[in-house]
Amino acid sequence: MELASPVGQGGLFLLQFITGLIIFALMLRFLLRATYADWNHPIVQFIAKITNPLCAPFNKVIPAKGRWDWSAMATAITIQALFVVLVGYLTSRSFGVPFIVLASTTEIINQLLDMMFWLIIIQAVLSWVSPGYNPNTAIFEQLTQPILAPFRRFIPPMGGIDLTPIVAILAIKLFQIVVVGSISQIAQQMIG
Repeated sequence: MELASPVGQGGLFLLQFITGLIIFALMLRFLLRATYADWNHPIVQFIAKITNPLCAPFNKVIPAKGRWDWSAMATAITIQALFVVLVGYLTSRSFGVPFIVLASTTEIINQLLDMMFWLIIIQAVLSWVSPGYNPNTAIFEQLTQPILAPFRRFIPPMGGIDLTPIVAILAIKLFQIVVVGSISQIAQQMIG
């Protein structure tokens, strides 16, 4: 299967899509645990059930304690590394271990930061559309509260408007561009 062909491109897209879904679920698991989300919520239970088989091998080595589910992070990085290796194989390119580790780690960090970005956006929109407590959308409040809390210490509401989501979004995007982008650039130089 040649990657330049439509069939090859379709196969690569499908592989990328499936890998992205799996990593999305693992990153969501990581965030749900990190933010102490309600484990009785149906979304949380669904994510736990579909990611448990993937995380089981890493749970034996890195047991989940407290708020950090490092087995979910290790699983995500491993799956991303396998994806990078597979793309290298399909494109007849050989990637060294340092590149695979850096590329996989930066991609996972980027996906985690993108998820935080979109969770803040969704929560902000929901707070305007459906203010007050809503059991169906409470999970977004639980996920974003710990992310926004450090910013709320320094930025009080102004005229009843909470500006911390805007500042948090700017901080997330700046971190992605400056820090993660710099690491990604180093990784790219390893193959070029």
